[in-house]
Amino acid sequence: MCSRLGALGLAAAFTLATAPQALAHAYLAKASPEVGSTVQTAPRMLLLTFTEDLNVPFCQVAVTDAMGANDATGKPEAVPGHANEMQVPLNIQMPGKITVIWHALSVDTHKTQGSFYFTVSG
Repeated sequence: MCSRLGALGLAAAFTLATAPQALAHAYLAKASPEVGSTVQTAPRMLLLTFTEDLNVPFCQVAVTDAMGANDATGKPEAVPGHANEMQVPLNIQMPGKITVIWHALSVDTHKTQGSFYFTVSG
């Protein structure tokens, strides 16, 4: 009886240890420019790095300035050799707070979304 309970406990521990991998979602791990940062000059590209590999053709990123103008010049693009990253070309015309709203689809078909901002000072 004791060895059977031990085996069940070991099986349960293994299941719990591997469950997060099976239920993984692509969350934003970092961004360039960094979340909440202030940069001196307007970046030409936004780089988003996620915790899981992405299905980039089904991801969306909106980038707007304080006046609501669209600062993205195209759709998200895959980053060669980095399946967990996407980049978006930018054309920021004025300094101020830039808002980024992202929708990601991981390769295991889980959807996530979020937003952040950075500021262009000059």
